[in-house]
Amino acid sequence: MGFMQLIGGGIDTAGKLQQGKIDEATGETNRRLSEAQANDALLRGSIEESRYRRQIAQVVGGQKAAFGKGNVAVSGTALNLLSDTAQVGEEDAQTIRNNAAREAWGYRNQANEASRWGANQRTNSYGAAGRTLLTAGSQAYGQWKLGDG
Repeated sequence: MGFMQLIGGGIDTAGKLQQGKIDEATGETNRRLSEAQANDALLRGSIEESRYRRQIAQVVGGQKAAFGKGNVAVSGTALNLLSDTAQVGEEDAQTIRNNAAREAWGYRNQANEASRWGANQRTNSYGAAGRTLLTAGSQAYGQWKLGDG
């Protein structure tokens, strides 16, 4: 009977170690996915920021054209309007950039957590495997000592 416990313990140990490897690989896959999502968030933010800056430049250009058509000097109130439009546009562009950076930061935190989780699962599998071997070994020894093995 003791020999069978050793074999069963060995099989159980191998299974625990294999599960640790699988969990570590899953953590790595999740890390890579989160990193890709972070990079995508930054890229989308950059594209959106550029698009928005072009849009604001068109608005300012339209304002200048309207002033020119109306023979309005670009000074005083007209200049303030152009400046305000540009300032609000810049603030919005910065908000777009910051939102993308925050989104990417969240994904990078997920990536770090996935990596830590996978490494911890692998380490935990060693402990579980070791406990299984010790338990199976001590049980087999106990039966052998009693003369049942």
